[in-house]
Amino acid sequence: MKTKLKNKNSFTKSLSVEVPWKDLEADYQKVFDRMKSNYTPPGGRKGKVFGIHLDLFKKNYTSSIEAQFAEDSISKYYKEAIDELKLAPINQGKILDLQFKEQNKLKFDIEFEIKPEFKLPKYDKKFKVKAIKYIPSDQDLTDALTDLQNRFSTMKEITGGASEGNYLLVDMQELDNGAPIIGKKMEKQYIRLGFGAFNNDALTALSGIKKDQKRNVSLEIQGNHLQYELFAHKVEEQIIPELNDEFAKTVDPNCKNLKSLKAKISDNIDENFETEHLKAVNNAIIDYFVEKTKLEAPDSMIANYLDHLIENNKAQQPNMTDEQEKEVRASSRDAAIMNIKWYLIKESIINQQGIDVSNDDFEKRKKELIEKDPQNAKNIKVFLKDSNNQQRFFEDILNEKLFNYLKDFAIIKVDKKKSDELRKMKGESK
Repeated sequence: MKTKLKNKNSFTKSLSVEVPWKDLEADYQKVFDRMKSNYTPPGGRKGKVFGIHLDLFKKNYTSSIEAQFAEDSISKYYKEAIDELKLAPINQGKILDLQFKEQNKLKFDIEFEIKPEFKLPKYDKKFKVKAIKYIPSDQDLTDALTDLQNRFSTMKEITGGASEGNYLLVDMQELDNGAPIIGKKMEKQYIRLGFGAFNNDALTALSGIKKDQKRNVSLEIQGNHLQYELFAHKVEEQIIPELNDEFAKTVDPNCKNLKSLKAKISDNIDENFETEHLKAVNNAIIDYFVEKTKLEAPDSMIANYLDHLIENNKAQQPNMTDEQEKEVRASSRDAAIMNIKWYLIKESIINQQGIDVSNDDFEKRKKELIEKDPQNAKNIKVFLKDSNNQQRFFEDILNEKLFNYLKDFAIIKVDKKKSDELRKMKGESK
């Protein structure tokens, strides 16, 4: 067998394979004899093919025998070739050319992809990254307490007219020049006056509406002005609990008073901001390696990444159209390339440095989880018995060990900002 390997790019290989007839003859004869044994000549018996019947068999079936033999042989000699060349294809090879006739050599060209070879930046000589760290303010505690008040609030039905902040349970019938549009009715929808589409002119139109009353209203939804007839089933007022010691005990029985609840919430806020900062540091490290490493993402890996993304989206949106799928693929391509590059870089570092997760690492992390949330100890143990969950848990620990290793070489410049700036940015993006 002769092989010739060409590089199309850093990850695509073109392999030419030639196998002489003397190496093929015995296997070809087996295929020929097998097909002949299943052949029944006219007026004869199955497998009894001689003389003129044999000539007729060869004339009619040699082409199909050659095609079948060539197909079977490609798999065999392709595997032998890549083993000999010590290559590991990451996709199914594509046959570019195939030549074979009985008593002649087999020749085929096949194109396939491998994981690209690349050099990592000299990160062990220290590298610099920047990461933002937001510092919590009093407003974060205020917002957290307000959120808890809303979550522990109750609803009280009112008989008077609705006003801003009230909740309405309504049927919404879309109209066209005052006439109802068939199939455009939404029943039993909760809305809140003064919020979202039900602000400004809509708030004015619906103020004062009572149970069992109808009102026509114009709503702006995703840039479109639509007319609706609303029927109110119920008007409700939200009863917000007072911030006091009793409220604190309701939220968390372990908190004796409001002061202790505030302290616990503040600790959680600090922890959340620290977690986000660590994520920012990790992302900065990823950006550094992807930017500094000359590496191409293989086309097949990009395609597989986008295929999985589409599968996940379709699970959430079963009615996704072809056009929507096309848009998702286009808008997600850059992220796919980024993630694939980091996957290959990460794999290289892990293999070079021998970073691994032992059983002791696994059990230690599981113990930490249980100690942090003892009430869910049983659920945590059941969760980690599932092989898929174990794999994700393993990968989380491996990633943590990887980033801890890389941070030993990182000079991290921390850009501290007040959380008020983060709130302002979120407000502007809405």
